[in-house]
Formats: sequence, structure tokens, C-alpha cells
Amino acid sequence: MRKTRLKSSLSLTLAIPLLAMSLSACGGNGGNNETSNSGTNANSGSTNSTNSTNANSGTNESTAPKEVTLSFLSAWNGGGAGFPQDQENNPVAKAVREKTGVTLKLESITTSEVEKLNTIFASDTVPDIVNAPYWSTTGGEGQVIKKAAMEGQLLDLTPYLDKYPNVKKLMTQGVAKDFAEFDLNSPDLEGKQYVIPMQTPDGTPESIHNWNYGLYARGDILKALGVNAADIDTEDKLLDLLTKIKGGNFKDISGKPVIPSGTMHNGWDYSQFLSGWSDYNISDFRQEDGKLIHWTQSKDQEARLLYMRKLITNGLFDPEAFSNTDTTANEKLATGKLAVFGAQSMIGELQKTLYKTNPEMQYELLGPMKNKSGNIVTQVEKPGRSGFPVIFLSAKIKDPDAALRLIDYLNSDEGRLLAYWGIAGKDYNLVDGKPTWVADVKKQFDDNPDVKRDEGLNYLSGSFMGAFSSEVTWPIPDDQKTQWEKLEASYSKRLPIQIIDKVSATYLERDWPKYQDFRDKTASLNFDEEFRKACYAKSDDEALKILHSIQDKFKAAGVEDMAAYVGEKAAARDDIGW
Repeated sequence: MRKTRLKSSLSLTLAIPLLAMSLSACGGNGGNNETSNSGTNANSGSTNSTNSTNANSGTNESTAPKEVTLSFLSAWNGGGAGFPQDQENNPVAKAVREKTGVTLKLESITTSEVEKLNTIFASDTVPDIVNAPYWSTTGGEGQVIKKAAMEGQLLDLTPYLDKYPNVKKLMTQGVAKDFAEFDLNSPDLEGKQYVIPMQTPDGTPESIHNWNYGLYARGDILKALGVNAADIDTEDKLLDLLTKIKGGNFKDISGKPVIPSGTMHNGWDYSQFLSGWSDYNISDFRQEDGKLIHWTQSKDQEARLLYMRKLITNGLFDPEAFSNTDTTANEKLATGKLAVFGAQSMIGELQKTLYKTNPEMQYELLGPMKNKSGNIVTQVEKPGRSGFPVIFLSAKIKDPDAALRLIDYLNSDEGRLLAYWGIAGKDYNLVDGKPTWVADVKKQFDDNPDVKRDEGLNYLSGSFMGAFSSEVTWPIPDDQKTQWEKLEASYSKRLPIQIIDKVSATYLERDWPKYQDFRDKTASLNFDEEFRKACYAKSDDEALKILHSIQDKFKAAGVEDMAAYVGEKAAARDDIGW
């Protein structure tokens, strides 16, 4: 499952994850009360599991769980990319059904996540299980999910947690303390828990996943221009490079002119082109000219806008970038249409397409780019993750124990082996307690990633697991890594994660007496939408008017008073980070 890092529902300066993700659906039946045996399993090959393989996982042959089918929605644009062709009878799905009784009916989307969530809640057609973004409960998808929970459309998981210890662990391990207090366990939820964190680290810094966001340029074009990728580390140098590309008569694999630069679907992630005005931030507030301001009021917004307009008006940026579907964006990748793109490395897509047909076009990481402080632009995290994918269950689910039994099983040692490695003896063997691919199977997977996908090895690990890191638990020796794994690792080495162990200042705003009034007044305001509109205005003056207009609307709602309040509260503490 390819996933994005934490994003703010408003801020342009944070990376906007969305990636084609592989999510899945699950179903099952009610729990039994037999004690589970966590010993060796013929399907997964796990031994002496230290995680509970819950009694409801159906490991007792004499009390095998009844077979139940539940619907699952991957509420991520492009989330079905990792679904196996045979959803029900691929080897991993069959093994999961044996253990839990669960058959998954998978559905994904290629549209807006917020739009889809609003649709299922408004029509009261919530699938049994949903995996969706949960970056914050004050905006975007998280706000929609929280509202649905408070209106009774989500199942309260609290009464079930003691019964499913692996699920219970997911609620805390790898979750940032401030996010847990203010969002995951918001006081508005009155002590009830409705969502299960996914893709959270195992609690160690090494387990935080590096998404390798940046700008990537076609290597053959850089070579033709005599440009060293590492030298392109500022917006001025990037502009110069794109100008040279435009005048260089470069072609895609079909012989058609390249587009100098662009993004993946829906403009993800055009902020990579504007990273010179970013910093190592963990909140919506910035310190400028000796005072605290909200990011919408930063003077950097003008510079960011004018730079983006320069790219667009000079024909250096894909005019369709903000409207691209996931399919269209991947087609541009597959043909080398984009000379430079901003997002994750996209190796998962490229190794199946462009890198097979035209390996000379392999993209190279530019820079890394420098931020406004002169440091490299890289991923900023807290010790635990703030915002992540979550799973929630419909309040109308007929058999919640089945879904929770599945999630609990997949988050056991045995279940994780099955989801990541497949069938013991067929796909892998345990060597000194560590899984190792069967040689000919590994070659098949390396040669054609779709074979691994259709075995069922792409969708469960990303959709149903948290508080875990496969890289930490099963590090791959360098001599066993594929060329693509080595390439991804080389990006991570150049983009080391920066950890800031602070409480986000954003949480302090929630105690502001006028906070709800501010939320009401800004509910219909969309800074990103107005910024994008300004990018295509007829003139710079008109563009700045659009920018200033949306900034003024936030001012009228009280954003400056809110920033002053947060500044006062932060001054009384020593654990607040911007």
C-alpha cells in the first residue's frame, strides 16, 4: 500500500499525501471463547508468537469460524491499485478465510476522499469496514468521520477492545501523544473510540516510514543537459532547469513533447515545487517578524504564488496537474511525459512501466531542495505519528466480531507473516527465525510486481496493520534487495527524517474562547482552492487580489486574535513546537 504522510486540511506547506493506496475489505463472524494457540501455523509459519493471536481468530480447528463476507471500502483516491485480480481466492485471502472465516469484498475510489465519505454518510450506505484518511478532526476527512461517529453512524469499539488485545494495542502504540489526546480521543467523543489507527510506527524512531517526498527528474534529460541532479536545490535553479528542458526538444516514449514539470493526481504534490518557503514545522503557526502568525497569513504566500504563476505562465508546469485523475497521472509517468514531477518516488508504478521499457529514462532525485532555513527539505515527524489512515466499522455491521477478529489476527505475529510474506514453504521459509523468500518465487515477484499483488501480498499489510514496521522487524540484507529497494533506500539516505519531540501549537487554539465561532466562519473557506485559482489568474495583480481576499476572510474570522492567544499559551510552556 502506497500512502502519504500527514497532511493538514488547510496548509499548503505540508505534503498532501495521497498516493495510490492498496486497501481491502473484510468480513467474518462472531467470536468464540476458545483459547488461541499461538504456536506454529501451517499457513503462516509463525513460531512462538509474542503477540496475541486472539481467541476469536479461529485457530482451534474444532471451532473453525463460520464463513462471513463483509464489504470494505478503500476511501483513498487510487486505493485499489494493490487489490489482487482474484479478490476472494488468491492464496493469502484463502489462508485468511481459513483462520478467521472472513471473505473481503473490496471497493475503492478514484475521486475525492471527502466527497466519498460525505456520500456514504448522507445516504446511510456505510460499508461494513472503511479505511480512510484521518489527519485531524477539525477539518477534511477526519472532521467528516468524527461527525458521523457523533451521529451514531460508526460502531463504538470501546466494549470490544479487551477482547481483541492486538486491536487495543493499535489505539496507543506509535500514536503521537498530542494527537491521541485531542483527536483520536477527542473530548467530544465522550470516552468512546470509533477509529483504529493504521500505518503507525512500532514506537521506535527507526520504524517511522520514510515516504521520500521530493522532486524527481528524468535521468536521460539531465544527462543530455549536463546537469547534476544534486546541484538543483533551490527554486531559482529549478526554474533554470525547467526552462532548459522546455527549450531542449525532449520527447516522451511516443515521440511527443514532454511536459517540463507536473504532479500526480489532483495536484499531488505541487507543494514540492514551493518547498523553499517551507521549514521544519509541526503546526499551523509560524514565527515571523517577532510574532506568531497562522500559516494563511505568512508573507511567504505571495512569493509562493508568484513563483507558481511563473511556472504556469511560462509553460513549465502541467496545466492539467490539478485536474489529473490517478489513471491519467500514471499514464504520464508510464510514458515519461513529465520531465520533472513532485511527489513520492513512484517506484511502485514506474518499475512496472517506464523503467521496463525505457530504463535510460529512470528518474533521479533532485537536490534535496533547501528550505527557507537552508536545511534540506525532508519529512518532519514527532516520535509518534500525528494523523494516519484509520479503519472504522459501520454501526449497522451485522458481525463486528468478525471484522475485529480479522484485524486482531492480522496484527499478530502469525497474521503479519501471512500478509507480508504469504504461505510458509511456498512463498518463504523461516531461516534463523527470519522469513526468507523462496528463490524462484522472489525472482517472479522481482520480475513482475503484479504477480506478488495477485498472490495477495499488497493489500492487507497497508490496510489493516499498525504499530509495526516490516523494515525493522525483517530488515532485508543488502545482497537480497532488488534494484528498486536499493534505489528507494538511496533516496531515504539523502532524505533523513527530522524528529521534533514537541506538542503541536495547533492544539492550543482549541481552548481559545472564540474557537468554535472561528471554525464556523471559516468552514466554507478553502485556502488551497483559492490559491490554485490565483495561479491561473489573468495577471499577477489579479492573482494577488485573490490571495489577499482569502487572507482577509481569515482575518475577519479572527485568525490574528487566535494566533495571539496561541502565542500567549505557548509562552507559558516549554514543550510547544511550531
